Amino acid sequence: MNLLSGLEKFGIKADGDLDITKNPGQQKDSKGREIKKTAIEDLTEKDLLLQKSVQCPICDHKFKVLAVKSGKVKRIGADADTRPRYHNIDTIKYDAIVCPHCGYAALTKYFEHLSATQMRWVKEAVCSKFTPLSDDVPETYSPDEAVDRYKLALVSAMAKHARTSEKALICLRIAWIRRDQIKEIPDHTPEQLHKRAELIEEYNGFYRQAYDGFDQAYSTETGLNTVSIEYIMANMAIHFKEYGKASQLISKLLGNPNTNPRVKDRCLELKETVVKATKKS
Repeated sequence: MNLLSGLEKFGIKADGDLDITKNPGQQKDSKGREIKKTAIEDLTEKDLLLQKSVQCPICDHKFKVLAVKSGKVKRIGADADTRPRYHNIDTIKYDAIVCPHCGYAALTKYFEHLSATQMRWVKEAVCSKFTPLSDDVPETYSPDEAVDRYKLALVSAMAKHARTSEKALICLRIAWIRRDQIKEIPDHTPEQLHKRAELIEEYNGFYRQAYDGFDQAYSTETGLNTVSIEYIMANMAIHFKEYGKASQLISKLLGNPNTNPRVKDRCLELKETVVKATKKS
């Protein structure tokens, strides 16, 4: 018996036996065998990306950029300063959009939002000097390519007088990418040692810029997620051995009823770290 009979009047044809335990999305090969879908763990970085069409708000040039398939990525954790980790891909590399025609660049969420005055500033400071690039899109962005894109975004952010929090976030993203590169590069040859030293210098420089930027934004800007900012800054303060600042931020987080219980647990761990470091110093 066709339990779904009667749907023909709606234009829906439902033949065969009904079995709700079967996945209607399962495909079969020519021999009737089910084709197994690729598990998330087996997907490569290229599998997790797509080409997204974008139009530049300054020069109206239409181009494509690589974007992450958000429904495909699998989060596996985060660093102490909230740097996200995903299986088989670094999503951080794909959050800066660069117009290859005029050079305007920004983080994805800020790319389209420009006032007429900001457009004029970017045209004068960036577009007038930019050497156009190819519209070709690579299969993936390398860490160095990603950093270059973020640096272009930072130049545009400074040109358009963006909020300090936006500029700080760009600096933090660059620092995160460089930190990973430092961990991966060996130091067995003079060339490798030199490259590693350059990466360390750039990491420390951008991490400091991000920390100082967030500190200023925290005091002067409205609409920020203060819990997130305080937690990131507490970790960064520990990195820079500013233990008094770290203690103040941790106390605020622990005393804030809006702080997530998991974040409070991490704050207690940070507090122990600060206490031990303070005793040593």
